[in-house]
Amino acid sequence: MDEKELKEFGERLLKLKEDLEGELKYVDKTWDESQSEWTGENQYDNHMGDLGTATFSREQDLSLELNTRDLMVRVNEALKRIDESTYGFCRVCGRPIERERLEALPYADLCIEDKKKEEKSW
Repeated sequence: MDEKELKEFGERLLKLKEDLEGELKYVDKTWDESQSEWTGENQYDNHMGDLGTATFSREQDLSLELNTRDLMVRVNEALKRIDESTYGFCRVCGRPIERERLEALPYADLCIEDKKKEEKSW
């Protein structure tokens, strides 16, 4: 991968990081606003159906937050690999990661072959 391509991937990763940070700020704000629901002070007067819906929504929000935080870790690791000149190489076999894979997932750290092996082991 040449310097121009590396710079382009770095810019994409920085943009993705910025977007993820915005999502996390939104989630944190939503959490702060809905905190009273979890302390028992809610607008539903403890109606079971409404409480179930609120609980489901909060669990969904927490799941999305965890996924966003996981993606943020991956993006930060990819940016670190750019700085260390190891970006674009599989962390298992050391071969170059397929360009198409990096286009789809710029934070990918495994080639397709090793990713398939990893998924089979689950």
